[in-house]
Amino acid sequence: MKLTQIIARDIPDAWFQAINAVVNDGFEYVIERGSYKGSKRRELDFVTIQITHPGTRPLVPDIPAHLGLTPPASEEYVEDYLRYLMTSEKQENEQYTYGEYL
Repeated sequence: MKLTQIIARDIPDAWFQAINAVVNDGFEYVIERGSYKGSKRRELDFVTIQITHPGTRPLVPDIPAHLGLTPPASEEYVEDYLRYLMTSEKQENEQYTYGEYL
């Protein structure tokens, strides 16, 4: 098993370093079951990521259009998710939030 260790300044830096590691050091395999059967994927054996300045904005990487990559999330989604994680505010049909336990 190969360990990949990434030390990044912020979340966008970590994301770009992780993509770079997958492309350059990852291994390719063919999906054997499911709706993507026959497709190829790349992955890393084991990765750890340390972010030295995790609260630095933006939280979502700005991806140049010419790279043809979809952003991992929108800024709005991240803000909503952080609110869900960090507050005790429940949405309809929710029994609890993680923020209740902080």
